[in-house]
Amino acid sequence: MAKNKSLLLAGLAAGAYAYFRKKENRDKAMVAFNNTKAKVNSYMEAQKHNNSDLTTAGNPDPRDIPDNKMVDEGAMTSVQYYNEEVQDKTKKTSDETK
Repeated sequence: MAKNKSLLLAGLAAGAYAYFRKKENRDKAMVAFNNTKAKVNSYMEAQKHNNSDLTTAGNPDPRDIPDNKMVDEGAMTSVQYYNEEVQDKTKKTSDETK
């Protein structure tokens, strides 16, 4: 197994040497590398500046205390509505039937 890996690495090294021996191929490789590097850098910059309210809507940050308080208050509002509307009506109808 180790012999196969070493033969594979030797073959790759020989192929790379044969390809990069010509200046034309080295220049092509440098242009491709620089283009790829520029694309990756622009993508990373776009990811840094693309933070809006919609990006965190489905995945809130646990360290964002004001957002967590807002979510907690929203959850309590729905519970309060349920208590006032549904449970109170149920109590009233059960008291009236007695």
